[in-house]
Amino acid sequence: MRKIHVLKAIIDFIWIVTIPIGTPLILIAIPAIFFYDLSEMQLKIQGLELLANDTFSKILFALFLINFLLIFYSLHLFRKSLRYFLNAKIFDDFIIKSYKNIGSLLLISGVVFLILSVIGPMYFGSKITVELGINSNLLLIALGLFFLILSEVFTIAKRAKQENDLTI
Repeated sequence: MRKIHVLKAIIDFIWIVTIPIGTPLILIAIPAIFFYDLSEMQLKIQGLELLANDTFSKILFALFLINFLLIFYSLHLFRKSLRYFLNAKIFDDFIIKSYKNIGSLLLISGVVFLILSVIGPMYFGSKITVELGINSNLLLIALGLFFLILSEVFTIAKRAKQENDLTI
């Protein structure tokens, strides 16, 4: 049970460091992208240099920022589900729904980041690059699938527990 406390502490630390600064900054930046001239700024997100000088590049930048909000929300759901684990409510419906939502959000975010990492260099650098190795976008997709599978496993385990409780 000590591992769950360490995990909760790490997730809480990540939450405290990123959310109070990241979320308001993103919520301010998304409308600012479209209403202010950012052609002088050079932005770099996940190794991709963005030039916010036309509408398409502004849309790409906004998609990057919206994806970070999806990741923040999935972190929030995971943080709440850890509280249920600490209270020994392992097969609660909230955990099953949360893990399904977390998986869906991470899967969507990973796919969008993957698409943007292909489209971005083609649009901004006029080049197509292929990189082999572990990619953070693929890890997001894998984590999303893992949480979806975990949601199904918890659903099966909850049904088995209910059947076991009835057969006394």
